[in-house]
Amino acid sequence: MQLTESNKVHLDHLIQRLSIRYFDNETSEFSTPLAKRMNDHFIRFNDIRSEWFERLKKPDFQRETNAWSPIQCRDFIESVFLGRIIPSIILWKSEENGITYILDGAHRLSIIRAWMTDDYGDKTLNYYERRDKSHISKIAEDTRTLINSKIGSFQEFRNSYDRLQKLIKEGEAPKKKMKEREFLQANFYSDVIGSNSALYAQYETGNYESAEQSFLRINRQGQALDPWEATLIEYRKGSYSRSIMHIANGGENGHYWPNQNLNENDQDKVDTFSKFSNDIYTKLFVPPFAIPIQELTVPIFVAPAYFQKHVYLLELIPLLVWNQIALNAEDQIEILKKDFQKDTTTVIENANEILTKLNYRLEHLSSTKNNPQSLSLVPLFYWYNHRGQHLRALLYGFTYWLFNGSETDVFDRKIIFSANREKIEHILFYYKQEIAALAAKSGAGLKAARSMSEFFEDLITLLHTQKDLKLEEVDFEKKILKLTHSKRQSKSIKRNGRSFTKRDKSQSNINELFTSSVRCHICGGVVNLKYGGIQYDHVEEFRKVKETDPENMRPTHPFCNNNREKIEKYRSNNVEIKLPEKILYSNKPINTPIGQLSFWGPESEFPD
Repeated sequence: MQLTESNKVHLDHLIQRLSIRYFDNETSEFSTPLAKRMNDHFIRFNDIRSEWFERLKKPDFQRETNAWSPIQCRDFIESVFLGRIIPSIILWKSEENGITYILDGAHRLSIIRAWMTDDYGDKTLNYYERRDKSHISKIAEDTRTLINSKIGSFQEFRNSYDRLQKLIKEGEAPKKKMKEREFLQANFYSDVIGSNSALYAQYETGNYESAEQSFLRINRQGQALDPWEATLIEYRKGSYSRSIMHIANGGENGHYWPNQNLNENDQDKVDTFSKFSNDIYTKLFVPPFAIPIQELTVPIFVAPAYFQKHVYLLELIPLLVWNQIALNAEDQIEILKKDFQKDTTTVIENANEILTKLNYRLEHLSSTKNNPQSLSLVPLFYWYNHRGQHLRALLYGFTYWLFNGSETDVFDRKIIFSANREKIEHILFYYKQEIAALAAKSGAGLKAARSMSEFFEDLITLLHTQKDLKLEEVDFEKKILKLTHSKRQSKSIKRNGRSFTKRDKSQSNINELFTSSVRCHICGGVVNLKYGGIQYDHVEEFRKVKETDPENMRPTHPFCNNNREKIEKYRSNNVEIKLPEKILYSNKPINTPIGQLSFWGPESEFPD
């Protein structure tokens, strides 16, 4: 694995996070005399090896400890070893429970602990059960190799110390007998166990709100905290923020939801949130993206950098849940503020609606569970360009087009889409350059959602109104290029060098994957046998042949299989389906307050 700043070391397992937001007993900021708040302002390196570190906690608003690259970890351990100045650690001792929490410096303490215990995330992989454990292990091993080669393992420091003591007992001069690195290691280890080396700590005094504000103030002054991360923490109590953070962290159990004195109904909902969030995370971000692309199974989203998942969810959730293009900070904050000061039951009810609808709508796009609603789209041919680069604008445009209007509108669009799917995928594959150029004219991501939605609507309208349009017709290309407002572009990138790049290989592999893919016998669209989310159907209908024969069986998309008759009648002009009214493109959400949405009507209509 190439060492880059985008590969982050997972150290979140080292300091336990504790949720205290919903403790009933709120204590005044001034309830404890200042004299009782005086604390030892030194964190000795030996403390980091001891039970003191194990008693240290992270408050629920603390972000995950996974923002440092292996190179940053190595450089920090080197600074510790060489005795360079290290910024203060900011702690908070809660007046409610007497526990010490870390507000700033979790990465600094965690990487020292990781070095001392030789655990860079790969020795506690059960903590990351819902993540890409192979990726975490590889980064951990890279970090270990980097630190051990430049500075040495902590066990090597101990061995150097043992040799120093042996030489002293033998009456030798250790500095002369030992190599310089070995001698320095021995002396550092001696300072550690003798509690002669320490980090400086400052303490925040006051209650939970004081600690939270200190955390935001400290981190907003530096570069480490993303502005949107700070905003999510600021509105941490609300259902929208909590949903985003829980999904982005893979649906892991822990600190995301109220857990004190819940009634039975609220507790039942909260108990489902981890599975919901993990299912959503898996649909969006799994498998981890890698180039060159070698198979059909790629993630709906590509978010390799730290915190990108949160940002992408801020874009996607309003689009899927409220049909809103939340393009600017004002739109986002309006949603974040809806219930962040509401009671626990309201927050849980709203979160349940967000997670349920988000998961359900993603099931429309792709499902490993053979959901009969699922189109089982292959993201590689919809949201990626011809060289394997992810294009969020295509995802946003398609979903904004598909999910606008009533459930009947969505169903009718899916029928018309499925009936024309073979042509649509041909267009998306052979005209991806021109479609991507159309998106680029409006900007990246959400900025192009409206223009791409209009493109999909115009494309479907063209195919719907001109059903006899043939791919091989000369006029076909002109009509498609007219929709993209561009001229035909070349897919080739020619260079003087002999070697092929990873993107070159991806382009070649994508071409082969498209042309050799298994196709649904109903719609003609690509079927991904490896991913799942497929059903099997009789090519010649069972009601006619009255028997099941493997030779008469073909894989299909679940939606095609469950709506075969309607799709085929549409194709043969035996049934007329009216294209839903043209979407009125607005930047505003539907006029229903959060917490009062009726997403699917009666409970019997909810997905299994």
